[in-house]
Amino acid sequence: MKKLLIILIAAAMFQGISAAAQTPVNLGLRVGLGTDISGGLAYGLSGNYQLELAGIVTELGINLYGSSSRSDKTTGPNRYTETTNLLVFGCLANYLLNYSAGNPGLFFVGGVGLAAINVDWTESSPTDTSLGTPLPGGGSTHSVTALAAGSVINLGLGYLFEGGFDLRFEVPTIFVFGAPGNAASVVPTFTLTGGYRF
Repeated sequence: MKKLLIILIAAAMFQGISAAAQTPVNLGLRVGLGTDISGGLAYGLSGNYQLELAGIVTELGINLYGSSSRSDKTTGPNRYTETTNLLVFGCLANYLLNYSAGNPGLFFVGGVGLAAINVDWTESSPTDTSLGTPLPGGGSTHSVTALAAGSVINLGLGYLFEGGFDLRFEVPTIFVFGAPGNAASVVPTFTLTGGYRF
């Protein structure tokens, strides 16, 4: 009886391994670089899973991306520099229109998501001493680091090549809820990403 049970378990395991080997894996990985509206650097990395919902290919992903921006302005006799660094961890659902895994060609991307956002905002001036912490040589600086929640809307277009590789131009726009200091609450970014489906 023991031998029969071992044979049945081994046969079931072998059949499960064979079935898994024949099932297509819908996992993907993406990396990208880009810029934000102020000309700062944006970068990202994501892992995703594709499935079909109501006839539309849907990509569910975990994303890690960030952006760094800087702006200079003059108010009266004073000059100011603001820097905003964002590090975003998000969950994103992208809908891929006109996308077919077996057919290379142009497709469109539309997605929404939620995110946890680490915001690091700094304002400094070499001439204004009223911002807060004094700077060596004159002026002052003020900074805020905070964790905020937000949402992401993603739009773009892409091209699928043979073998599971695609390139996309995307515009993920981050909406930060309760942005600290004078940090921007809406951050549009422009990215070029490459992805591979295993």
